[in-house]
Amino acid sequence: MQFCRKCIMPITRPEQVFDAEGVCDACNSVARKRDIDWSQRAAEFDAILARYRGDGARWDCIIPVSGGKDSCYQALTMRDKYGMKPLCVNHIPCEMTEVGQKNLSFLRDQGFDLIQVGGNRKAYRQLVDIGFRKLGDCCWPEHIGIFTIPVRIAVEFRIPLLIWGENSQFEYGGPASRKGNNFLDRNWLEQFQMLGHRLSDAVHDGVDMRDIYFLEYPPDQQIHEVGVTGLFLGYFEPWDTERNRDLVLSLGWNRNPGGPVEGAYNDIENLDCKWIGGLHDYMKFIKFGYGRATDQLCIEIRAGRMTRSEAIDKLIASSEGQVPWKYVPDFLQFLGMSEAVFETTLDRFTNKMLFVCDDDGNLVKDAHGNLQRKFLPQPL
Repeated sequence: MQFCRKCIMPITRPEQVFDAEGVCDACNSVARKRDIDWSQRAAEFDAILARYRGDGARWDCIIPVSGGKDSCYQALTMRDKYGMKPLCVNHIPCEMTEVGQKNLSFLRDQGFDLIQVGGNRKAYRQLVDIGFRKLGDCCWPEHIGIFTIPVRIAVEFRIPLLIWGENSQFEYGGPASRKGNNFLDRNWLEQFQMLGHRLSDAVHDGVDMRDIYFLEYPPDQQIHEVGVTGLFLGYFEPWDTERNRDLVLSLGWNRNPGGPVEGAYNDIENLDCKWIGGLHDYMKFIKFGYGRATDQLCIEIRAGRMTRSEAIDKLIASSEGQVPWKYVPDFLQFLGMSEAVFETTLDRFTNKMLFVCDDDGNLVKDAHGNLQRKFLPQPL
């Protein structure tokens, strides 16, 4: 299998493109950043914000927040650097972690107003079940809600400007047509978050659409009436996860107390939800042959903080690819699912081309249920 010659990203990443030299488009995006006139973009951003900036008496932008390092950085930057008054909006995950709740409290302690929207748990349970069984995504409603709920609040409160963080298609690689976008709209959501399954399809699974109001993108008429615009902060200033981390840590933000989340390399990402850090990333691993640790190590390579060889060693030493049993009992209890059905579902979404199978075509697993992958990046 082909891996990027600069980082360690495999070609199995969805919509990943390699050039003739074997370099992935995310690494090439880093090179293109050097040619960006950031002062020009800063001036462009200032001109845009001037149209929305208020007198401080009312919120003049919305920051979608998870409580993670990047969204906390966004809130602090928009207020302290750009003079805006943000309203922070959070979609409460199905099962929030203790450290996730602490980091949302961190935002309030820093002087931000925070609106939290929690979904109907009965309907969410149905959507999680649909996501897990049909799409191989145990966090499907969360992946929708983090984008739809802030837009709903923007319409309800008539606050037209939303500030998102990085454009993941630029930072991690994706379609060229979306890399240069400085805005997030309904088309972006449907292309990259819905996994080809619309919420309206859930009606056929017994979901009452009246119970998932906040997960539906508002009608175009309402969006146009308010003038809702969503911008990527990472389009207007260089995106640097280390800078974001250092700023929030200096103010009292919390790392994961138990070290890296299962399957991860660092202890500063995917801290808010019990399932999104471990189980969701594991499902990505079985479908595409890489997980969260690979993503994080590639960022370190592209930032010049680690060599490719060092990243390979750290990937091998990480827990990427191990079944994240820590929160599986909670997940099974939430869905009322047996462990046997859980494992059968995982096997159904596993790409057997990427993992060792026996002579009968059955996946080979160790005593803990872990798979043996066929391919790892190699030193050049």
